[in-house]
Amino acid sequence: MNDSLRSTLENGYNLMQSGNAARAENQFLAALEQDPDNVDALNLLGVLYVNNFRPEDAILCINKALKYAPNNAESHANLGLAHTYQGQLDKAVEHFRRSIRLAPDNPMTYNNLGNVLREQGKPRDAIREYERALGMKPDFGMCWSNFAAALNEAEQRKAAHRAVHRAIELEPDLAQAHNNRGDILLAEARYKEALESYETAARLSPKYTTAMINMARVQRDMDSPDAALATLNRVLEIEPENPQARHVLGVLREQMGDKSKAAEAFQAAIDAAPGMGVAHYHLAQIRGRQSSDEELESMREQWDKGGMRDHDRMYFAFALARVYEEREAYDESYRFIAEGNAIKARMLPYDDEDAGRFLDGLVKSASGLKAAVPGPQGFPDPRPVFVLGMPRSGTSLTEQVLASHSDVAGAGELSYAYDMAHRVRDITGQAFPENVKLLTAEQLRDLGEYYLSRHQPKNLAAAHVVDKTPLNFQYVGLLGLALPGARFIHCYREPVQNCFSIHRLPFDKKQAYAHSQDSLGLYYNRYWRLMQAWKQMFPGRVLDVRYEDTVQDVESQSRRMLKFLDLSFEPGVLEFYKSRRLVKTPSASQVRQPIYQDALQSWRRYEKHLGPLINALDWDLMDYERPIVGH
Repeated sequence: MNDSLRSTLENGYNLMQSGNAARAENQFLAALEQDPDNVDALNLLGVLYVNNFRPEDAILCINKALKYAPNNAESHANLGLAHTYQGQLDKAVEHFRRSIRLAPDNPMTYNNLGNVLREQGKPRDAIREYERALGMKPDFGMCWSNFAAALNEAEQRKAAHRAVHRAIELEPDLAQAHNNRGDILLAEARYKEALESYETAARLSPKYTTAMINMARVQRDMDSPDAALATLNRVLEIEPENPQARHVLGVLREQMGDKSKAAEAFQAAIDAAPGMGVAHYHLAQIRGRQSSDEELESMREQWDKGGMRDHDRMYFAFALARVYEEREAYDESYRFIAEGNAIKARMLPYDDEDAGRFLDGLVKSASGLKAAVPGPQGFPDPRPVFVLGMPRSGTSLTEQVLASHSDVAGAGELSYAYDMAHRVRDITGQAFPENVKLLTAEQLRDLGEYYLSRHQPKNLAAAHVVDKTPLNFQYVGLLGLALPGARFIHCYREPVQNCFSIHRLPFDKKQAYAHSQDSLGLYYNRYWRLMQAWKQMFPGRVLDVRYEDTVQDVESQSRRMLKFLDLSFEPGVLEFYKSRRLVKTPSASQVRQPIYQDALQSWRRYEKHLGPLINALDWDLMDYERPIVGH
């Protein structure tokens, strides 16, 4: 390399280090005019493009450099970053791993590989890479922060807190670490502390829009929609086309009952990021809105070109299913329902034996504790009401009706029962649910007080506070013993319709049973048996409410539920759809309308596809007869 070329590269490097990207680019391009195949110039230009979010240009430059130096570890690491920014995660992993094989002592490469594995939904794999990086560089603050995020995603909360504390200890002004601490606290439903962490992150980095968007989510969860709107508007002043902010704004608007503004926000997110599957999905599912032919064409274009990450492709599948259903193209709709569920099933397979051990263990351990602790148990407070059942069984409608009563506060879906289960593990040092039988009467009382302490004071001011978390049906044993004054309203509906309503939605990783018809049927059978066991264990404290009965006669069912809660009837509960409270559920659009009956048998449109589900259900258990298909 001649002196002139070396000087040009050095000038470009210094300019890049000082943040002058445009002049640095000119220097690297000038070097390539002198020597078009110069590996150093190609690599440096590729790094510049990576740092300035021009991944396509970076990939071209670095791939050219690799033709001349295929074993350059730094080139592979930079190419991994470029593919990450392109959303080509498999390719990113491939190049990071190749870089590690060539240079196994670079902690930054392990850190970057961990980040990609997290994006792929593999936090446990990411944890191993972060541990390797930290073994080489124990004072790597950013890696400790990423490590904490992966631990949180793997639901290892205590370890996550330790890791994020170490990150902040090493780098007190690292905004990302404070943001990740907020994520951990939010996962524990510690909203106030989470909000403080996000605010700290935003104060340290005033243009850190990720932290501000998280602030808005917490403000929404704390029932402060106006504060959430103000925060999102600040984000959009900084980044007017931020697709994540637009999407969160759309969700907030829908929960507030403004479907028109919600649609505008989702469309703005799509305009900014056409490949954002979750925005397409939320736009398509707004009840009462017909997707246009142009929207369908746009979604099919994104779908057909491929190359998107599984998370986006899954949401596109469910969005397309919804749009084809609107057009009464049910076979095509089901094809996309199956595509979306196949993606989810690959990401997290269902293990029925494991589910059986867990659900059966719930009853066995709770029964053992009830027998071992005779007499008064738990914290006797009459306020808690749990509305539960399988997802899509009418829990949102039931809560909305109850929360329209002047003596009832609706708290929405909460993690408090789940957190109680984790607290039992901490108390006993044993695994849940077997550890429940080890609790003492005093510990049960403490757990009941702990549950109530999690609620906001304004909700506890009501005669009853409703926790509408469907999967709390798993925790009825623990809740019933720790809160002997609590009552449970069990919502259920026709099994095929219930299961199909679950199957057609992109449920999260905690509900792996949702992704195949066979597993849905098997899990539903287990759920039904569990609820019968709880009713035997807590006679008079569990009220069964059939969704079909509510839909056909909402007044009779409202009176029945209010009597169960020792409350007088109020006519206002019949106008539940006029409530201005936030509705934080996939049913947000539906429960803001008067009762409708068009979904009672909507599975019939798809019945020729649902044989595996119908056959997997144990009809001898049910309150319903096996349906006759084909009539």
